Amino acid sequence: MADKYLKIKLKSGFTLMELLLYLSVLLIMSVILANTFLLINKGGANVQAKSELNSNFTFINAKIKRDILLATALTTPATAGATSSVLDLTVEGQSIKYTLSGNRITRQINSQPAEYISSDFVKINDLQFTRSENSNSVLGKKRVGVEIDFSGAYNSTSPELNYTQSQKTTINLNQDF
Repeated sequence: MADKYLKIKLKSGFTLMELLLYLSVLLIMSVILANTFLLINKGGANVQAKSELNSNFTFINAKIKRDILLATALTTPATAGATSSVLDLTVEGQSIKYTLSGNRITRQINSQPAEYISSDFVKINDLQFTRSENSNSVLGKKRVGVEIDFSGAYNSTSPELNYTQSQKTTINLNQDF
């Protein structure tokens, strides 16, 4: 009778091979799950970099566009086709100057200290302003516009966050000259 209980007890346990098989399946599933989480995290970081650049570029364009639309004079660039790294215009009697300083775009009103309009999370690599003019000989008027061309990158040393973007847009002054 003791043998009968012994056989039942032996049959109810795991063999060493079954245990190794279960552990190997568990290990494989854990590795797959960990890799999935790493890929999701990497993708999220990339989305963060793109989102930061897009929001900065949108804000920069909106700020410059607002000033150009309100401008009564465009000092720099001075002539049609001229390109400059500085945009100098007059808005409501005040001189407003946009320029690149330390990989960030600044906006300066008259002689006040310049303020950054781009985030320190974004590194602006290039900023160019080009003046354009369209003349209407019948009306004797000239329409002035500014082409804004800039490029930037997410400010990070991590390869997962390496994302660059460039943008070019043209905005016309609301005034005819």
